[in-house]
Amino acid sequence: MTNAFLIVVTLASLVTLALKCAFIEGQQYFKLPQWFTDSLEFVPPAVLCALVIPGIFQGNIGLVNAFGPVVIDPKPIAACVAAITFFTTKKTIPTLIAGMASLYVVYWLQI
Repeated sequence: MTNAFLIVVTLASLVTLALKCAFIEGQQYFKLPQWFTDSLEFVPPAVLCALVIPGIFQGNIGLVNAFGPVVIDPKPIAACVAAITFFTTKKTIPTLIAGMASLYVVYWLQI
């Protein structure tokens, strides 16, 4: 880790903190329009889709880079198992465990 890297990470974290604090602390000084406040409820699902979907369907990353290529990509299968687990249990921890376990099992069955 170089000093330049640490400086960039520190500056990026300060900018992120300032942006988040602007909304939280600024509410007492100004009122956001109702349409903007209503639209904020769609931000978490949009961010989740932007991060998860490319991670599932993107090429050779993660396990494939670490352990080698396989015939069937285990990520979509693990995502389906995790989704089914979530819709049946409505709990986060079993969903994470089922998704990760199925990811590794499907990958290791092909080696």
